[in-house]
Amino acid sequence: LAERPQPLTSRPSRCLEIRAAQPGAPDGDYVLYVAGDIRASWTAYCHDMAGAPTEYLTLTRTDAGSNFSQYTAGGGSPGTDVRTHFTRLRIDPVTLRVVTGDQTFATSTGALTHSPDTVTAMPYGVAMACNGGQGQGHIDLRGTPFTVEAESFAVGGADATGAAISSEGGQVVTLSGNGFCGWVGPQGSYNPFNQQGSLLQLHYRGEDLPATCQELQAARPGAPDGEYALFVNKDPLKRWTAWCQDMAGTPREYLPLVHTEEGANYSQYTAGGNSPGTDVRTRFTRVRLNPITLAVDTGDHTFSTSSGSLMHVNKELVTAMTYAAAMGCSRTGLANVDLRGTPFSVPVGNIGRAGVSSESSWWAFYDNFQVVEMRGYGACGWVGPQGSYNPFNKNGALLPLAYTLPQP
Repeated sequence: LAERPQPLTSRPSRCLEIRAAQPGAPDGDYVLYVAGDIRASWTAYCHDMAGAPTEYLTLTRTDAGSNFSQYTAGGGSPGTDVRTHFTRLRIDPVTLRVVTGDQTFATSTGALTHSPDTVTAMPYGVAMACNGGQGQGHIDLRGTPFTVEAESFAVGGADATGAAISSEGGQVVTLSGNGFCGWVGPQGSYNPFNQQGSLLQLHYRGEDLPATCQELQAARPGAPDGEYALFVNKDPLKRWTAWCQDMAGTPREYLPLVHTEEGANYSQYTAGGNSPGTDVRTRFTRVRLNPITLAVDTGDHTFSTSSGSLMHVNKELVTAMTYAAAMGCSRTGLANVDLRGTPFSVPVGNIGRAGVSSESSWWAFYDNFQVVEMRGYGACGWVGPQGSYNPFNKNGALLPLAYTLPQP
């Protein structure tokens, strides 16, 4: 999920509110809140942000047998089966009604004649036929926080038969319909083909509140690497944006760092003294974060870049630094941690100094403990997470964080 930083106090219910708060925001996934309720969040795809922003619900189940509507050809409707697959649904974020005739994010195959009309597409949530076989349809809202009631569907048409069978706690509905011609579709449907769709009422049931990327992988098979919403201890008030890495294998969580400009989120071992060479500086764009303990694995360099090389006390080659470490050998090392734009901060007692003659090393906290400036000095000495020892290359200690209010 590619969420963009928003103040926690802002709980938009429409994409239009997102655009007002973030002029120039592109089309994409954003967090909205039903009626502004912080406990009723959902991920909307905001479409046409440069024009008239509209909300779409992204469907996570998009295999061939999920989220389709079919008018089965034959009998009084000659041609080939018309089948429409949906990947996103147009949804009113206030009423939670789906505009079933919106096919902006749908693909269709087949064509048939429903005299005198030519049918080339179907609205969402419909199964239709004209004595040529059983019409079929399927709704699968798993992976979203919404449900739909089987009672929202009705049989319509001439000599119509059919059924809407609910399962998975109201998130899956299997549809069948026939007649001459007949259908099963949302209440109020009439000849539900092409773009003639009626409204389908959804209900907010709450999110699954995943705490880890592995839980997301289980709930959304095939989900790619990317940004997703996780919840600390499954607490709906403790949402954060994680980058889920290796979703096809063993998922790992990374915290995207908003501030990646020069001078932010870097560690430096300053060359000179007993450690000749060039300054080794490592800049981070994401850090590995344990979603249960909230501890950063500072030695993970998956999303970092390094420059320079030196010999630590003329013995050990150093080409990279761990996160949150400032080191020098008769020189002053530099480092910065900047967690602004995320909901995390660094507890005061989790940073310290170590090494030989490191007494003049220092660190300071700013911006609600989300920014830490560090200067490490000694022979050799450093500032870093408590328990650090020679914090270079991959010798990183854990840095526990605390959940806090996001800052701009």
